[in-house]
Amino acid sequence: MMNKPQLVLDAAGVIVTNFSPLFWKEIIGDSAISFEELKALFKKEMRLRLWTGEASLDEFWSWLSERTPQMDKLHTKRLIDKHLVSLPAFDLIIQWSVQADIHILSNHRTEWLAPVLNPIANNLKSITISSEAGCCKPDPTIYRLVQSKIEDPNASVIYVDDQEKNMVEAEKLGWHTIIADPGGEWVSEIEKQLSL
Repeated sequence: MMNKPQLVLDAAGVIVTNFSPLFWKEIIGDSAISFEELKALFKKEMRLRLWTGEASLDEFWSWLSERTPQMDKLHTKRLIDKHLVSLPAFDLIIQWSVQADIHILSNHRTEWLAPVLNPIANNLKSITISSEAGCCKPDPTIYRLVQSKIEDPNASVIYVDDQEKNMVEAEKLGWHTIIADPGGEWVSEIEKQLSL
């Protein structure tokens, strides 16, 4: 009997949406800061701290309100709910979980992502979110954390992410990697792999 394959999926850009430029532009509103400036500042000052949990959500709101003074915290939370929605592959998780153990590995905030994953939580073998793990991709530590949750050391592991830079460490662990293309062609590849 073949070992059950392990399917490790990124969340944003794979089964749920990334925060798009429209999300950031709606946050900015009539502020003096431009979309490009805010994105650059987020990457430089907040991104790593937010995704690793070093910065709390309150710290993120404070950081954001300093740069977009007109920002309303409640409105921004509603924008997160509006823009963080499931992609077509999300609806295949239940079906895929019959053929594979499914693990989520995401650079995200548990407070934002967990409610979105809730409808499929019972079909997931593990959920690893960077804000809880204290590290984020492409740090090798977070991949090893997911590896430790795979019960069968001989099982094949398929990893799907929408960013090439996140594939290197997965490949070092011997995982087969598939890039999640915007058109969703990767879904066919997963279904092919699971039917072998």
